[in-house]
Amino acid sequence: MSTLNYHGSEIFLPLSYSVGLSVDLVNFVICQLTALCIAPLMYKFLPPKNQQYVFFREIFGLIIGLSMAYICFGNQMLHLLILPTICYVALQTLSPNMIHKAVLLICCVYLSLLHIYRQVYEYGSYTLDITGPVMVMVQKLSALACGLHDGLMTDKKQLTDIQKHYKIRKAPTLIQYISYLLTFQTILAGPNAFFEDYLAYLDGTNFPKKLPNEAKSPPSPLKPVLKKVLITFICALVIYFIVPMYPASTLIDETFLSESPFYSKIWFIIVITSLTRFKYYFAWTLADAVCNASGFGFSGYNEKGEQEWNLLDNIDILGVEFGVNFRATIDAWNKGTNLWLRYVMYERASPKYNTVMTYTLSAFWHGFYPGYYVTFLTGSLFTNSARMVRRCLWHRFQQPKPVKLAYDIVTCFLTRLCLSYMTFSFIILELMPSLRVFWHLKFYLHILAALGIYVLPLIVSPLKTVKKKSQ
Repeated sequence: MSTLNYHGSEIFLPLSYSVGLSVDLVNFVICQLTALCIAPLMYKFLPPKNQQYVFFREIFGLIIGLSMAYICFGNQMLHLLILPTICYVALQTLSPNMIHKAVLLICCVYLSLLHIYRQVYEYGSYTLDITGPVMVMVQKLSALACGLHDGLMTDKKQLTDIQKHYKIRKAPTLIQYISYLLTFQTILAGPNAFFEDYLAYLDGTNFPKKLPNEAKSPPSPLKPVLKKVLITFICALVIYFIVPMYPASTLIDETFLSESPFYSKIWFIIVITSLTRFKYYFAWTLADAVCNASGFGFSGYNEKGEQEWNLLDNIDILGVEFGVNFRATIDAWNKGTNLWLRYVMYERASPKYNTVMTYTLSAFWHGFYPGYYVTFLTGSLFTNSARMVRRCLWHRFQQPKPVKLAYDIVTCFLTRLCLSYMTFSFIILELMPSLRVFWHLKFYLHILAALGIYVLPLIVSPLKTVKKKSQ
């Protein structure tokens, strides 16, 4: 089926009619599956350990990436060239002491204009457009600028561990810069990859020169790729057959809100938010499989000598679905973005304002639909409440083991409840419909969260936190 205001190719339009999916989704899936087929060929015939192939790996990845972008986004792909050009001029001309701030500002302004344009001309559209790849590019560009700042700055301020790990001592060449941003493994759906990790992948230094004693075999992406492809296939079945059975539009239906029992509304919200997550699981896991198939994403051997290919993992599905507390669940979701926010903002802003500024950057990065901000504000309330509840109750339910197990089961269920309650507005997008749903739910979790912050400490004394003295 044709998609209104879609800028990409319609070469697969007949296929989209036959499978009942919009052509933008068909283009995306075909491009990613093609990338999945090309990646192992690149790994075999342009092996990373051969230094002579580095340039060819860059060019090959760049050409395939640009071709995929054109099929999916048409002339909109020009944004993937314009923004890097502006930032490259900034990197070449500005002082290392300010390039990280300047590039982040340029990226935020550029991305915000794209978000606003889409919100004005394609309000409420779920069609894939260029804002998705630009969001990933913003992460790469800002992280690259921060790495250069940390590696080239004149003042020797103390760096955090993550800043030391990703600092860049030498400005990238033009071909390194372009291929890093536009390589086919990450151009459509990420994941965000740091520049130092990309260089290590290009020249093969991410692989050990000789196997550790505990290693059972040399690095091979076959098993992790097959596992991730299987997960992707399961997610695709859920998206194709089950998701259409629970349309999100039901949530804004006044008859449903007025006449359905309270528990039915809660259950429906849990179902649609859970099913929506499968779309992200599909896209992120498939993208990770593409990276691994090309040799990108190897992170070493564990203590048992087993290979680990989780360097670029963007999602821990079990961690999201079965996390026993709010913090663990959030940390398991969109891990690349969480790391990026920590790297470019949280660890660089003033401790007094770093939390607020990090949430603000996250909000601008996502866009300007009111539903996003309802989710962020509610999530902030739940985060503070979860911290206080944990301080009051956690240490009282750790022994014996059956008590701890019961506590974990209860907190796991409550976390799922809160997660669905705070994220449905991310699906609805609009302010008043979101508030209408909260109204029919009596704002019950908002009230419970406020009680957890202000009333629970008066009843149950919280565990005091001990601040470490500075050395």
